[in-house]
Amino acid sequence: MIEALSEKIAISIKKSNEAETVSVAVMKFALIILFNFFIPVLLSLLIGLLTDRFGETLLSLTAFVLLRMSSGGYHFKSPIACMLSTLFVATVPPLIDLSREWSMLVTGVSLLLFLLLAPSNMRGYHTLPEKYYPVLKLLCVSMVAANFPINSDTVALVSLLQGISLLKWKEV
Repeated sequence: MIEALSEKIAISIKKSNEAETVSVAVMKFALIILFNFFIPVLLSLLIGLLTDRFGETLLSLTAFVLLRMSSGGYHFKSPIACMLSTLFVATVPPLIDLSREWSMLVTGVSLLLFLLLAPSNMRGYHTLPEKYYPVLKLLCVSMVAANFPINSDTVALVSLLQGISLLKWKEV
């Protein structure tokens, strides 16, 4: 569905200005990436509005994107699976309330996952040279550790979910 829509839009763009546009394949690829990002983000924010958790949902999305960019993780082969998992990570943690102790425990487990596994599965998905991977590890570990004084249930749960994605999984 998204691929077909992306191709139709790319063809339309190409027809409107053949000389100054990149190939249909390149535009289609870019549009697929945009749709795969913006559809779950917009749906998440809508769910956040409907559940009266808009701020927490925005925090969840922000934490997830920043951690994901700096730590890598598992990549689904299906765009729908990717969108659904992003929707889940963005909308479920804001709905869960943890005690202070559980939030600290979840943050601690997350920190351990990031210390041991980050960055993970970035080759082929990231253009940053591997010599910068220790910087990425420091960045994502610092972001997770910053939740200790903040004690956000949402950040704790998003960190845990992203930390779990760093494990080596068989392809789904």
